[in-house]
Amino acid sequence: MHLGEPFQLLDLDRLDQLSRELAGRADELAGLRDALRSSAAGLRWHSGAARAFQGVLHELLGQLGQCGSRLAELAAAVRAHRRQAGGRAASGARLAHSGLELLERTVRLP
Repeated sequence: MHLGEPFQLLDLDRLDQLSRELAGRADELAGLRDALRSSAAGLRWHSGAARAFQGVLHELLGQLGQCGSRLAELAAAVRAHRRQAGGRAASGARLAHSGLELLERTVRLP
């Protein structure tokens, strides 16, 4: 008897793909934030309203950086989960197969 693929309860390739996508989005956010920060640094902030906008922009760029960092952390967490879940799934599959082999031997006894 062959246990087959239904025992694979998670899609490790999908976890790898999600991790890469999240890391890519984090990189995109970091690049966008750097470009905005660079553009804002080249502007001349003369009026009070312009300086107030500069302060708000600085705060928002900080929040954008935090979002990028959180995405990078999430990508790392998904990668870690993939490694751990993959190892556990492989161990579970090995146990299931050896249990099934033992059951087959037992059932075949006269």
